[in-house]
Amino acid sequence: MPAGKDGPRFYGWVNLAIAAVMGVIGGFYIISFSYFLPFWVEEFGWNRGVVSLAATINLIALGVSSPLAGAFIVRHGARRAMVLGNLLGCAGFLLLYFHSRLWELFLGYGLLVGTGAGLGGMLASTTVVNHWFIKRRSLALSLFLAAGGFGGMVMGPAIMQLIGTIGWRATFLVISLMVLLFAVILPACLIRNRPEDMNQVPDGFAPDAASPGAAARPVAGYRTAVDFTLGEALRTRSLWLLIAYFCMNMLAVGALMTHQVAYLFDVGLGATLAAAALGVMSGVMAFGQLSVGFLGMRHSMHAIAVGSEVLKLAGLCILLIAHSVPMVFLYMTVLGAGFGGVMAATMNMIPNYFGASDYPRIMGCVRLFWTFIGGAGAPLAGLVREASGSYIPAFQGAVVVIVAGLVCLILARPPLHPSLREAPAVEAYAPAPSQ
Repeated sequence: MPAGKDGPRFYGWVNLAIAAVMGVIGGFYIISFSYFLPFWVEEFGWNRGVVSLAATINLIALGVSSPLAGAFIVRHGARRAMVLGNLLGCAGFLLLYFHSRLWELFLGYGLLVGTGAGLGGMLASTTVVNHWFIKRRSLALSLFLAAGGFGGMVMGPAIMQLIGTIGWRATFLVISLMVLLFAVILPACLIRNRPEDMNQVPDGFAPDAASPGAAARPVAGYRTAVDFTLGEALRTRSLWLLIAYFCMNMLAVGALMTHQVAYLFDVGLGATLAAAALGVMSGVMAFGQLSVGFLGMRHSMHAIAVGSEVLKLAGLCILLIAHSVPMVFLYMTVLGAGFGGVMAATMNMIPNYFGASDYPRIMGCVRLFWTFIGGAGAPLAGLVREASGSYIPAFQGAVVVIVAGLVCLILARPPLHPSLREAPAVEAYAPAPSQ
């Protein structure tokens, strides 16, 4: 149903805007731990490896809740999942305002924030985007992810400024209020789960209607002609290769992201420069994510993902020799571009390979695996730092893990739905309509 005088405006863009705002707020769930870690270690004298167990618990809670969240979203809709999940997250951040013991940190950040992210975070938001956009999915998902990246440019320095001005406790109070306003109240009032809820159709026009400018855009990439169920997807080699990739990626990136601020302090950067460097990485990540939305119109998501992963690997290699401010900013730039590109591309690969119908369950299952394995990265890196006095051995191990994950990603080719195995090859995959 096109926007204009003959019908209501396409509501998908409203949903996308709200999801983007939630993506910015979701950054608190992801990056806040690394900003607060050095201050907890200094104030309480806690061991870095032990404190980092909170990040592991967070990932495990996210992973365990993800399959349940997928089933909940299919049954009750993404909007309810957003509201309930972010209420848990708000409670977790509020507990961190009061906490002074490790078990309170594990409960607040580990269990409550982790479960909240699993139920009301990216899985719910991307489900809404997948329902409202088909032909424009790559662009919509990239815009959603890029919003979080651009928000990170402001969020990192803002967190450090707040900690320096009002202290880390009061900063958590501010975070909990922002989560309540923008991730609970806003979606509760405005999110709509499916186009059918408003008598609209995906993309704002009927499947047989031409998209404005479609003739000028080339067809690129793969999109399954028949949606997979969770059971069918689990019987494909492609899904298990993607699961292996995500697991290794989270193992390496979890170690890096959790300890990045502490590492920058180790190499001599002050709080202001460290926040600026992370802001640069977030901005470049956002640019990489946004670029995928346009590159996906001309190139396959698989090729974009592989190229971006190579760039991410190059950034991690630069990190190993980054002992000056210019080198730190160089590695942040290269790593951010690769990380942003591969994140956006792989988020597109899942619905393109397996369809959107059972996406919440499929993605929930994927997240279960990657969080359990990837959650080990943060405490391992912390323990290595305590034992050796340096993060470099941990980051060297991360390079090896990233290489292994890259191999799995290269081998993860589009799967063939069982119902199409007898069909001619030309019918096996439906090329993605112009997006």
